[in-house]
Amino acid sequence: MQELDGKVAVVTGAGSGIGEGIVRAAAAAGMKVVVADIDLAKAQAVAADLGENALAYQVDVASLASVEGLRDATLERFGVVHLLCNNAGVWIGALMHDADIKDWQYLINVNLYGVIHGVKAFLPLLVAQGEGHIVNTASMGGLISGPPEGLYTTTKFAVVGLSEALLMEVAEKGVGVSVLCPGLVNTNLITQSFAVRPDELDSGIDHQQVAPDVASGISPLLVGEQVMDAVREGGFYVITHDDYRDVIAMRHDGILAALDDHARRYGSTSGKVV
Repeated sequence: MQELDGKVAVVTGAGSGIGEGIVRAAAAAGMKVVVADIDLAKAQAVAADLGENALAYQVDVASLASVEGLRDATLERFGVVHLLCNNAGVWIGALMHDADIKDWQYLINVNLYGVIHGVKAFLPLLVAQGEGHIVNTASMGGLISGPPEGLYTTTKFAVVGLSEALLMEVAEKGVGVSVLCPGLVNTNLITQSFAVRPDELDSGIDHQQVAPDVASGISPLLVGEQVMDAVREGGFYVITHDDYRDVIAMRHDGILAALDDHARRYGSTSGKVV
C-alpha cells in the first residue's frame, strides 16, 4: 500500500507508547486515524492533538464485541479502513513455575486475543475491498525467549506465527501483513500493564522479577515511522534493533543443526508419513 495520504488507519493501544508513535506517524503521512485505547482520556488527548481527522475510541481488545464496536465506529466516521495496527499489549515478568493462571490469562487475553479479535473484526473488510494492510505488534520476545518473560514471550511467539500464516493466506487478496518485533522502546508499558489489569485477573502475586529498562529504549515515534515504511514497502518483519542478531542467529543455527543431526542419524524422511 504505497500511497497513504487520505487513507484510514486504526491503531489499538494508541493512547501512549508505541501505539501513539504509530498513530502520529500515520497522521504525518496524511492518513485519517482512529486512536483506540482502553484509557479513553489518553486516546482523546492524542486525537485532540492530531486534529479533525482523528477519532478517539475506547476499546478493550480482550473483548471481541468491543473490537467490533471499534470497527463500526470507524466505518461510521470515515466509511472505510485501510490499515489496522493490532498494537495493544501488556507485560508481566514471572517465572512459569510460580505464575498464577490469572497471569497467563491476562497476557493471553490482551496480547494474543487482542490480535485475533482485530483480525476477526477487520480482515473481511480489507479482503472485500481488495486493499489494506495489517500490522501486528509482537516483540523481539516473539523471536527469542528466556526468563523471566516466558509468559510474555509465549504470547508474542504466537503473534509472530499468526502473522506468518496470515501473510500466506491473504498474499493474493491485496492485503499486506507486517509483524512488528521491537526491542526496548521508551514507553510506559510496565506501569500501564499494572494499571489496566482487571481485578478478576489480578493474581495478587508480587513476582519480584526485574522489568525491562524501557526508559533506555528508542523513541516510539521512530518505531512508528519504521512501521509506515514497512506498510509502504510491503515489508513483513519490522525489526527496530540490530543488537539481537547474534541471539537470533544462535536460535536458528540450533534448529538447523537439529535438522542436520536428524538427517545423519535417520536419513531423509521427506514424503514419508510419520
